[in-house]
Amino acid sequence: MPTVTQSSTHTASVAASAGFLYDLVADVEQMRRIFTPVVHTAFLERGGTADRVERWTWEAHLDAVRTWRASRTLDRDAGRIAFRHENPAAPLLEVTGEWSFKPLSDGLTEVELRHEFTLDPDAEGADRTAAMFDRGAGMQLGRVKNFAEEYDELRAREVSYEVSYTIDQPIEDVYGYFYEVDKWRERIPHCLNAERREDVPNLQVVVMDVQVPSGALHTTKQARVCFPNEKIMWRQLEGLPPLDEMLYGYMTFTRTPAGVEVRTGQTELLKPTGVAKRGWSMDEAKQHVAEVRGGRNLDAIKSAEEFLRRRG
Repeated sequence: MPTVTQSSTHTASVAASAGFLYDLVADVEQMRRIFTPVVHTAFLERGGTADRVERWTWEAHLDAVRTWRASRTLDRDAGRIAFRHENPAAPLLEVTGEWSFKPLSDGLTEVELRHEFTLDPDAEGADRTAAMFDRGAGMQLGRVKNFAEEYDELRAREVSYEVSYTIDQPIEDVYGYFYEVDKWRERIPHCLNAERREDVPNLQVVVMDVQVPSGALHTTKQARVCFPNEKIMWRQLEGLPPLDEMLYGYMTFTRTPAGVEVRTGQTELLKPTGVAKRGWSMDEAKQHVAEVRGGRNLDAIKSAEEFLRRRG
């Protein structure tokens, strides 16, 4: 049966300037802030009018992390970003498309997201994939609209913090401690259980039961992208802290003359209702989160040092 190319077009009027929206979509490093399933993004090649990008995303229907790469052509003056997926997932055979940004007035822009995609007609679930693809494109445009129109308010609720600590142990051992999360129940007292699923090497989904300071049991779920002996990027999917609307972070490992510098950071989007319930201002909530959770992150790094020294 011959292949058939289908198209999907979604448009929205967005209360933001065309230049701001173009820059937002062009900078893939913003994607974790805009799209809740995105775990990590990277520029593979970067130029003024063309680049190659990669994005790692938690796919809810698979309950797994998957990655895609795209080549892009960028034209800021014309307000267009054209893309072509380099590794479309079956039953998709080819995916191309374009973002376009057309000024309607000083503060209003028409944004269009267009896709053309070819499916393997003999593959099981091809029609379902087409419908899901179209629905996902509409949701993607909706998230860009919401993020752009609420940008200042969202930034006011966002807090990022980082701690670092140096461990005088081989980098393979330090990285391995944090990579082997399923072994944490044997290594970290407050971790009661941890399950790691990794159907693609270094792309993990982790479910963990921990005992919080109050003594209550708390279950969390994370998607993680691991780069051996270099970094671990993660996003919390379930079991968010009561103050949080969004939570993601990273851990990096760097060889230094003194040992392995472990640097860990998190970004949290705080909920106004959660902050108000505590009787705090937003600034007070940010300070609390950075101090308390930053301290816990530092304790986690030190637990690795203690374990590795004890192991000898």
